[in-house]
Formats: sequence, C-alpha cells, structure tokens
Amino acid sequence: MQPRAIVTVDGQPVAGAFYERLISLAVADRDGARADTVSMELADGPPAFLALPRRGALVRVQLGYVGAGLRDMGGFTVDQVSGGCLPYSMTITGRSADLRAGKMKERKERHWDHKTLGDIIEEIAGENGLTPVVSGKIGSHVYDWLGQQDESDMHFLQRLAERHNALFTVKEGRLVFVEKGAGAAASGQALATVIITPERVITGTCRYQFADRAKYRKVVAYYQDRDEAKRKEIGVDADPDGEATYRIPEPFASPAEADKAAQAKARELMRGGLTASVSVPGDTSIRAGAPLKFARVRAGLDDEDLIIDTATHRLDKSKGYVTEISGKSKK
Repeated sequence: MQPRAIVTVDGQPVAGAFYERLISLAVADRDGARADTVSMELADGPPAFLALPRRGALVRVQLGYVGAGLRDMGGFTVDQVSGGCLPYSMTITGRSADLRAGKMKERKERHWDHKTLGDIIEEIAGENGLTPVVSGKIGSHVYDWLGQQDESDMHFLQRLAERHNALFTVKEGRLVFVEKGAGAAASGQALATVIITPERVITGTCRYQFADRAKYRKVVAYYQDRDEAKRKEIGVDADPDGEATYRIPEPFASPAEADKAAQAKARELMRGGLTASVSVPGDTSIRAGAPLKFARVRAGLDDEDLIIDTATHRLDKSKGYVTEISGKSKK
C-alpha cells in the first residue's frame, strides 16, 4: 500500500510543492502529560525557497494509506523553524496544541471542601475549555479538603495523578484522568492490546532491557491530625526484599488520603523494570497508552504486560511509513 499524508496549516491545505519537497514527517504520540510532537523535514533552496511558516501556526496532520482511510494525528502549534544553507534544508517542529494553552500553566491558590475528585477535575477541565474523561473508581473519591497551593493546573493534576496511581493527559480537547495501565484513549474508550509477533518486526529494531530498581520495604506518608495539632504517619508494606523506607514528603489532610497515597507509591515502586522498543510497518491504530505484548518473539519477553509509552509514526520518502514503539512495564 502507498502511504499518504495530508497537512493543513491554520485550516488551509498546504500546496503540492510541500509534498514534493517533504523528506520526512514524524508524529510522536506520548503517554501521560508530555506533549505530543510533530517534525517535518523538507528540501529547500533556489530558485523557489519555501515560505518560512509562522511560529504559532496550527498544523494538523492526517496519516495513513491511499485507499485505506486516514487518521487525524492531532493538532500542533509550530514552535520552531530551523534550517541549513548550502546545502539548503528546513525543519519545522510543533507541540500538541492542547498542552500549549498558557492558562493551564498559571499558578493558582484555592481549595475545595467535600468534593469528589471527579467534581474537581470537571471544574478544572471546564475552566480550560476541555471535556473531562474520568474513570468512575478514581472520580468517586471524596476529599474533605483539598488545596491547590501556588501551583498550576498542570502541576496540581499531575500531583493528584501520582497520589491516585492514575494517568493524567490532555489530548483531542479532553482532560483524561484514568487508572494507570487502563489503556484508555482520549475519548475514554479502551485501547486494543498491540500484539507484536515476529512477522510484524522490522529486522534489527527489536530491543529490550530488564533493569534493577531501588527496593523499599516500606512506604510512609504523613497527615496532619487537627484534633491533636500534630503530624502523624501511616506506613504500608512494599517490597519484602527491600531494606530502606520511602517517605512521601507532601503532607495529606486525613489518614485515608495518606494511606491511599502510600498504597499508590508502593505499587509504583514495585513495578518491574522492563523497557522494550520495536518498529513495525506503519499502523495508525497503534496509540500511546495502549497495552503491549510480545508473542513468539523470545522466551522471558513474551506475555510480559507493557504499556506503550511513545508511538512515533514516521513517514520517510525513502523508507516509507514505519511506526516506532517504545514500551514500559505496566504500572
């Protein structure tokens, strides 16, 4: 099949000369709150130099195959234009438009009383013009008191995600807050498991690494006892082979919140240390956050539960369309 890309800038399709000069186009779809990115490399030079794109321009990319449909890879704000002269070249890069919004980076001071996590996330999403997608189990947690103290919405939500062993991301106009490893798309729908078999692997691209990790026997969290006006601690068991104690410095408002945070940190510290990467023929259905498994590739690697950390869709004039996958142990 013949790969195809459609690019628009500020809502207008680019001219045919753009595709004639396009050397490579890469869209990196990332898990979590890290921004997705686009990078386009083009041939430049006389007699007709390419127009320098406006920084801040909104670029949308569709990618796929001729006759097989295209997938919208998202919107990106151009943040850098670079190039070379003699020989001439141009590279345009951008970050996901959703995470460039300055409002989410403003520091705020406020608090909520007797609100569910779902209510809080819905309020923040509404303030930023986003649609909330929250898993019911996480969203139903009730906070007697929760403060956002001189921190941005981005930092605050990331802190809450760590506390609840959750994944926070902003994509496609949605603020997503779901359990880690749930494999949910921005719509909240479950993502299908990506199965990597020997037939799919591009020769020479499969790599894996099992790394050791720090071992903690116990995780301790603190909360402020208002009746006794003193700080108290709650500890939970982690790795029985560990010796050290991991202490969460942030104080919590209640024993229940401290216990939840300690349990989440213990699960995170206990996760395996496996990372893997592989390239396969271009497949737009492969998304960051999707569950990943290897089958019939290698004993010890097969059937390990991983999550796709980054899926880079790369269209190259000489090599065609390839999807580069990096995965990590499911948390």
